[in-house]
Amino acid sequence: MKKILMLLALAGVSSVAMAQQKTEVVEQIDVIQIQDKYQVVTNPFWSNWFFSIGGGAEATFGDNDKAGSFGKRISPTLNFAVGKWFTPGLGLRLQYSGLQARGYTYDAGADYVRGTQMKDGYYKQRFDYMNLHGDVMFNLNALFGGYNQHRVYEIIPYVGAGFTHNYTKPHREALSVNAGIINRFRISNAMDINLELSAMGVEDKFDGEVGGDHGYDGVLSATVGLTYRFPARGFRRPMPQLVSQAELAIMQDQLAELGAANQQLQNALTAAQNQPVEEVAETEVILTDPDIAPRTVFFNIGSAEVSAREAMNLSYLADQMKQFPNATYTVNGYADSATGTPAFNKELSLKRAQAVVDVLVKQYGIPADRLKVDANGGVDKFGQPILNRVVLVKSAN
Repeated sequence: MKKILMLLALAGVSSVAMAQQKTEVVEQIDVIQIQDKYQVVTNPFWSNWFFSIGGGAEATFGDNDKAGSFGKRISPTLNFAVGKWFTPGLGLRLQYSGLQARGYTYDAGADYVRGTQMKDGYYKQRFDYMNLHGDVMFNLNALFGGYNQHRVYEIIPYVGAGFTHNYTKPHREALSVNAGIINRFRISNAMDINLELSAMGVEDKFDGEVGGDHGYDGVLSATVGLTYRFPARGFRRPMPQLVSQAELAIMQDQLAELGAANQQLQNALTAAQNQPVEEVAETEVILTDPDIAPRTVFFNIGSAEVSAREAMNLSYLADQMKQFPNATYTVNGYADSATGTPAFNKELSLKRAQAVVDVLVKQYGIPADRLKVDANGGVDKFGQPILNRVVLVKSAN
């Protein structure tokens, strides 16, 4: 009888202690504080599209354009673009640019010659063209300084490729590469002013002359324009999520009840220990059950990093694992189905589970072959989105 009483008391103390640990973890996650300046909510496909238009001047650099003055090679240019920002720091656009190119040649029979021979022996060239190109844009302010929708000035370099078509006969097409810098000035939530400096490198046949010194032609341009951002515009920050006061009150009541039950069991254990023991074998208690209540590790939205607080809580689990060196455990990762795609959540839940395994193995010395990783993807089974961003560690025995 004494042996049974002691076993029940020890089991009760252990289960209540584990219940207290679990309840304390829930209390600790009542508020998630967003501290990562780079973190934003997943961007839907139809968000953050824009249209831009600009105008300015350009100068052509062909095979023999140096024959004339730079000022007389300057011509008007226009550009139109549509694009999308996939993240605050990364975007794509398709731009139509060009208008007119001016240059010089010593060959009277060259394409696009206009007028008679000049006194220095060269001829003027002029032709209309367009350049259609796709560009990858990098917002350096967002990449290095984090997302800030109220930032007044941002610098955006870009690189891309496309092709040119000369509207003037003889029509010619050539491949082009494009690079430049967009200086963006915010004037409202929907509008920006842009100062764009760009360079285009194009195949040598662009100006109708082939076989120059460098084997390619070029155009430098500077334009000023406007950008309109279509709704929905901007990126949303992850919102802190709260455990309601009613839920917190229920948890506190349960904690108080468990505390009272724990005290009763401790008193019973003390009374049993104070009774005379006739044989050591009769009072010897051997704990052989490695089963544990599921241990929880919570994560911030979109993150697979184990916080310092959660890593410290895992130390208690590691201590218990070491008491049963032959026991194995399953580490189940979860994600919140309300955010992210199923494929993203599946990968995120796997990364979270692996992150918990890494802490147990590398920080607390638990053998990796005792831990099995399982990824459950995005779920909505624990009541609130904040509670679905979790890893559960359970006994596999």
